[in-house]
Amino acid sequence: MALPAPLQNFIDGPRLPKVVVGVVVLVAILAVGYVFAISPTQQNLAALEVKKSQIKTDLDKNRAAAAQIDQYRREIADLEKKLVALREKLPNEKEMPALYRTISDAAHQSGLGVALFQPGAMRPRDVVNEIPVTLSAQGGYHDLGRFFARVAAIPRVVNVTGLKLSGLPKGRDSMRAELTLSTYTYRTGPAAPAAPRPAAPKPGASVSPVGRAKS
Repeated sequence: MALPAPLQNFIDGPRLPKVVVGVVVLVAILAVGYVFAISPTQQNLAALEVKKSQIKTDLDKNRAAAAQIDQYRREIADLEKKLVALREKLPNEKEMPALYRTISDAAHQSGLGVALFQPGAMRPRDVVNEIPVTLSAQGGYHDLGRFFARVAAIPRVVNVTGLKLSGLPKGRDSMRAELTLSTYTYRTGPAAPAAPRPAAPKPGASVSPVGRAKS
């Protein structure tokens, strides 16, 4: 089958035009391949790179958060240990009579003459109940210092929250001390109802360690 005259003349003609046409056709093929194959692939690769970067960023954040969680867990464990240790220093309600006796014995052993020992009503304070104890005693400054030292050595928390001193005519080292001591119990529920205040002892009556007068 004979080719058309123009095409036959092109084939039989000079070599340069054929090379030029071949190059043009090759460039066109490459351009079409780039548009329909290479360019979408590059776009997909770029999108995957962005997604990979985001995943790496999220992973780093999660690792940092996990490290902080472990740190928080350790801090919570340390706080729980400290809370347990503090709770052990607070007497419970069953221990209160024994604690009253310990405080009263500390006053007598220090050389103080106790005229009044009166536990007060329980007062809610945040997560604890404060229990004040009014103590009226007579003695010397050194006796009072020994009493403070004995109170500080008590395993349970007992604080001196009030102090009033007045001199007595008996001697230079004799004085009267009006003290308010406070101890605390840990409160996990609603505030406990106030306990009735014990009756004050009659003049001249001795005082038992738990604050009740004996005739």
